[in-house]
Amino acid sequence: MKLNPKVSVVIPTFNRREYVAQAVESVLQQSLEDIEVIVVDDGSTDDTPERLQEFGRRIHYVRTRNQGAARARNVGMQISRGRYIAYLDSDDVYLRFKSELQATLLDHCPEIGLVYSEASAFDDSGYYEEWHLKAFHSSAYQRGITYENLFSRQISLEETSFAFKVPEDSPREWMTRSVYFGRIFDAYLINTVVFTPTIMFRRDMLSRIGYQDARFGLFHDLEFVLRICKQHPVAFIDIPTYKIRYHPGQISTTKGSRGARNAIQKQRDLLHVLRVHGLRNLEYYRQNRQVVDRQLAVLHRAVAIPLLSFSGGSSHQDKYYPKRARKYLHRCATLGKPQWFLWLLSFCPHFWRRLGFVTIRMRQQLTKALKRRLSHRDYR
Repeated sequence: MKLNPKVSVVIPTFNRREYVAQAVESVLQQSLEDIEVIVVDDGSTDDTPERLQEFGRRIHYVRTRNQGAARARNVGMQISRGRYIAYLDSDDVYLRFKSELQATLLDHCPEIGLVYSEASAFDDSGYYEEWHLKAFHSSAYQRGITYENLFSRQISLEETSFAFKVPEDSPREWMTRSVYFGRIFDAYLINTVVFTPTIMFRRDMLSRIGYQDARFGLFHDLEFVLRICKQHPVAFIDIPTYKIRYHPGQISTTKGSRGARNAIQKQRDLLHVLRVHGLRNLEYYRQNRQVVDRQLAVLHRAVAIPLLSFSGGSSHQDKYYPKRARKYLHRCATLGKPQWFLWLLSFCPHFWRRLGFVTIRMRQQLTKALKRRLSHRDYR
């Protein structure tokens, strides 16, 4: 273990014994040697501790009782000693040059508080997507967000002073991509555009920013990064440095009843972030009321939809979830965005609600097809 490493990588893990060793190896094999690896075991009940014994003193292993990823990352950050801090989910892996490239950018750009990057995606069955960020955050980029309008400045990667950190055997296309700089708080509050596991930030900011807040649930990491973006400009490197692994056991799964509950919880947590940073910050709200109110309506609707879609399998639940949904739909109406069709659906049995959502999807598909046809006609 290094006494004063340049970078500390915090890896929270819970019952990921089949993947965590690969995650750790991807950090230990980084081209940057001046690095410490902190694995925070959030009370795993499998043989994760035994699996990690092979790394010995090459990693700092800490075991805590199960309290969630936010508190696990906080434990890691509190004991970290690096100038910069980065995260890695224990089922994902780094590309070999990630730490060195991002740390060098932070060295060369002292005004930047945080850097993040593009990411690739894969699974163990052979699926691979090299450029995955826009697909992962598709809702933001479908609304017209581009890197050019998100950031205020861009530089071709090959023209930067740190391009030499990208391996020579990388695809030539990578060097034609750009590095972007700017303040993105306003855009990030409304659109999820940062893939937070790819970030690296300055450790000395923690005294001002604070640590991650578990009260924001599945979006505790987004809220933490949002605080950084509020105070500092950030940089984005438009090449992959991180690989997301897709597998059935992911926390963020959207399949089955667990997936339905996740969808409800995710939208509630995202709404909580907006309430705190957009609504309860009175000065910000006065200056941006129209934008914030519009997004509040969008997110209230987004909570109502999975509530209406969920079938708990009992008559009590079939009444409870629509009733909860109506509270969110009522808020849409008070914000000037009434959702009459969804309101009527909330009084229907589950079968008819499902049929109603099929109708909504068909209408959306027809609208998209019509827009594409009109766009094609205008182009000709």
